[in-house]
Amino acid sequence: MAGLMKLGCLVFVFVIAAGPITAKAALSCGEVNNNLKPCTGYLTNGGITSPGPQCCNGVRKLNGMVLTTLDRRQACRCIKNAARNVGPGLNADRAAGIPRRCGIKIPYSTQIRFTTKCNTYIC
Repeated sequence: MAGLMKLGCLVFVFVIAAGPITAKAALSCGEVNNNLKPCTGYLTNGGITSPGPQCCNGVRKLNGMVLTTLDRRQACRCIKNAARNVGPGLNADRAAGIPRRCGIKIPYSTQIRFTTKCNTYIC
């Protein structure tokens, strides 16, 4: 579970696509975490050398779910909270490379870090 949390923190940045603003975010942290959970072993140096199809599918699915600014900001908050619970075990370089390794094109450049202000930098 801890690996899942940190996984989300950095992967999120690469999973988000721009979209219109809506009144209420419908995305839950449970949905974010469930989609990123298959990437945990890869992102926490658990001996897995590639993201794997389940991880890539989860990242693709999450990318398709964050269609609005509010959803992207909610996902950012969820990922940051999850990452805090993981601690220092997350491999940030692996997280940053997941979209490329999974063949997912993400039109989003900001990386989510512990210090990222989700309501300011995530549009």
